[in-house]
Amino acid sequence: MTPKAILPHIGFGSIKFGMEEHQVSSFLGDPDETEIQDYGEGAEANVLYYDELGISMSFDKEEDYKLVEVSFETENFLLHDAIKVGMTKDSFLSEVEKLNMGEYEYEDMSDDGFDDKELYVFEKENINIWLDEDAITSIQIGPEWVDDETIRWPE
Repeated sequence: MTPKAILPHIGFGSIKFGMEEHQVSSFLGDPDETEIQDYGEGAEANVLYYDELGISMSFDKEEDYKLVEVSFETENFLLHDAIKVGMTKDSFLSEVEKLNMGEYEYEDMSDDGFDDKELYVFEKENINIWLDEDAITSIQIGPEWVDDETIRWPE
């Protein structure tokens, strides 16, 4: 399978941020699993899991259950034609430099009890890259935020 492009602020393939669950299902079929994640104080999201594709998608209550996050957990998807799940930390950081992806925040998650887990947050592009034992395990993307309250949905 040729890897599919991960499109920051947009989505992937025909799937775009701002879609509703039924629209996503019309392209991908029924999910293998669904879950309601409760974040407390009334905040929650419906999460659809497509195990065979290696993706999950979150539909946030606060955004009228529109698609607000996609997590890629398989090497079948490429970010910026270069970064994918399974890539080593050294290769990933080398690509970040080449691609001039800009500033990022780094979090060593072992402080929070997650041994060997690391998180790289590219706030400008709304991308989170998770590593475990020096290899990428997940790439998460979201829509573009104009400010703390406003999402710029893709067209």
